[in-house]
Amino acid sequence: MRQALPGLVIFVAVIQIARPVGDSDTFWHLAAGDRLRQTWTFNGPDPWSTMSTQPWRLHEWLPELVMSLAQQFLGLPGVAWLLPLGGAIIGLTLWRATRARASLLASGAATSVAFVAMSQSLSLRPHLLSFAFAVAFTAAWLRSAADGRPRWWLVPVTWVWACTHGMWFFGVVIGVVALAGMALDRAVSRRQWKRLALVPLGSLAAAALTPTGPSLLLSPFAVNETTQYIQEWMPPSIRQPGFLAFVVLAGTVLLVWARARQPTRWTDILLVALAIGLALLYSRTVAVGAAIIAPVAAATVQGLLPPDREPEARREVAMTIGLTTLALLIAALILPTRAAVPAWGANDLDAQLAALPNDTVVCNNYGIGGWLIWSHPNIRPTIDGRVEIYAAGHVKEHLDFEAAAPGWQDYVRRTKCSYALLGNGEPVVEALVAQARWTVVDRGSEYVLLRAPR
Repeated sequence: MRQALPGLVIFVAVIQIARPVGDSDTFWHLAAGDRLRQTWTFNGPDPWSTMSTQPWRLHEWLPELVMSLAQQFLGLPGVAWLLPLGGAIIGLTLWRATRARASLLASGAATSVAFVAMSQSLSLRPHLLSFAFAVAFTAAWLRSAADGRPRWWLVPVTWVWACTHGMWFFGVVIGVVALAGMALDRAVSRRQWKRLALVPLGSLAAAALTPTGPSLLLSPFAVNETTQYIQEWMPPSIRQPGFLAFVVLAGTVLLVWARARQPTRWTDILLVALAIGLALLYSRTVAVGAAIIAPVAAATVQGLLPPDREPEARREVAMTIGLTTLALLIAALILPTRAAVPAWGANDLDAQLAALPNDTVVCNNYGIGGWLIWSHPNIRPTIDGRVEIYAAGHVKEHLDFEAAAPGWQDYVRRTKCSYALLGNGEPVVEALVAQARWTVVDRGSEYVLLRAPR
């Protein structure tokens, strides 16, 4: 039973996230993959919105391509299955990283709490793989701190990460922090340290060689101006279960360190400080903080248990992989009926939206922009989840428009939208009808379609 623990943890996590496609950003990622297969263009003007002002770079093209192919051959249920697959990859990575430094019990505990800490971010987007990469990079640098050997494979893997998600630079940050810790610990010779320092430098060079070009190195700063308007870029709250789980994990580590007789390595201290800093910074980065702290937490909890930990047995490996595979098979069986229709979007207004003329500009609810891009190519939304391609002023004006704040009429005039697709309860719906004489074309269960006066 103890050897089945890692597999059971992953099994439960994978089954929990086997659900229909319900993330608003999933849809524009699907559309991006479709367009890439048509044009094989990685940089250029935005093809969908008339209000974007910045070039559009496909810096997440690799998972977008996979999502597009899954949709073509397996439909939406196939796309939905990629979420359990991503959860399985995260779980297996956590197991390998924590088990290397801890017993089955400590590894299982750290993996379980880390999964809960990541729960708010376990949605069908490329960032899923960033969490697995962050775990793997942290574990690799901890091994390098122990034996002084560089893990050169991190360089090509950084290239893959840079083609996957914008958080790729955290791999470089983890390396730099670990190098600082090694210098303070004096764990390696100066020559070894210089050799190890070539890994993050090589990783930066690899990231500059992706199909999007060297401009990718600046992509992490592209959303800085608009983060203040996006909920997931707000600081976390202790009321969020994911953040609370991270606090438990970090608090356990710090408490054990405070009571320990042996001094803690600077490498571990700095990596935990990085994890805590990321978790406190944004709700979006709590999961990254959990990924970084998990291997350290497992080893720390192990210090409270008997020193003789079980060796990794073939049965443990077989049961972990077997239970993970079983969970993915169960997900594949239940998703064709559960995920045939998106769990997001104005699906009950499809016919009305499809009847609009090509290139119709629609003032849309922020969350539904990606769904419009994917499901109705005849429509040009005024905003969507790709906030980095919009001016910060436009994002603010759009939020003011949805709230019917003073000056909302200027947004309608500037965007030149002739239709609007908004949430039923949004204040601007009543304002459009009462003050600007817009007409309600149809109402769905969640959204309403309006037309400008002619």
